[in-house]
Amino acid sequence: MDITQLQYFKLIAETGSLTKAAGILHISQPAMSAMLKKFEEELGAELFDRSANRIHLNKTGEIALIHVNTILRNIEQMRADVKSASQENLTLSVAFCDPGVRWFCVPRFSLAHPEVILKDELYEGTEASKLLKERIYDLIVTPEKVPDSSVKSTPFLKDQVFLSVPEDSSLLKYETISVKDIPAQPMLYPQIGGYFLSQMERLIAENHLPITLLKNNFNIYQHLIRSTNFLATISRLSVDLRNDGTHRKLIPMSDPELNVTFYLSYLTSNRDKVIKFLTWGKELC
Repeated sequence: MDITQLQYFKLIAETGSLTKAAGILHISQPAMSAMLKKFEEELGAELFDRSANRIHLNKTGEIALIHVNTILRNIEQMRADVKSASQENLTLSVAFCDPGVRWFCVPRFSLAHPEVILKDELYEGTEASKLLKERIYDLIVTPEKVPDSSVKSTPFLKDQVFLSVPEDSSLLKYETISVKDIPAQPMLYPQIGGYFLSQMERLIAENHLPITLLKNNFNIYQHLIRSTNFLATISRLSVDLRNDGTHRKLIPMSDPELNVTFYLSYLTSNRDKVIKFLTWGKELC
């Protein structure tokens, strides 16, 4: 007894005709009759009352149809559950500590592995270990190693902040520059959060620097970059997403806090699930 027999029997019962059922399935009527005969022999009972042009389920056949419908529903549910589990294995939840590395990685990984559904979010804070253990994320791109024996952190991409300086600025004399070298003035910064913003704010606050960050949404920020002479920052990994125009120069910032090696951090027990991202990351590096 196989699934095909069950499906054929169900269709015969619904149509009340071997001929109609055979036509729907594009098989011969004798083949359909032979299948039904074999099915009845395996069950040890006739399932239909036959007349000249039509067959009808008898009481035994009605009982058989109840069981067949149950079996076929369970098979469909099994297929749906297995498909869902399979798709879950192809879904990867990744959190990034900074927008620059997120923007750099997501399109490139998705292009390299279109079969993987990448769920990406921006992550801030110091609870990477907890979030990994609670399976909130499969992998987190962190600015440092996660101090937990159950978590593996492997070096990933290096990133650095640059100061975007207009062509008439006195700061053009610098080959590299520290945030402490910037005189009192406002500085544009996109309101997108992330590791580098938190470090910039910390440096300004701890050193009591006379710098005011003008935060705007990304579209307004892009417009102001091209139409004003305000200072701004950009990271190496996000530079291809923004056009500062020809009236600006990018000067590397020398502050250690604004130069970072990102790490791929994940539970060692979850390595098999994140292996595609790890392999891709290794090749990228």
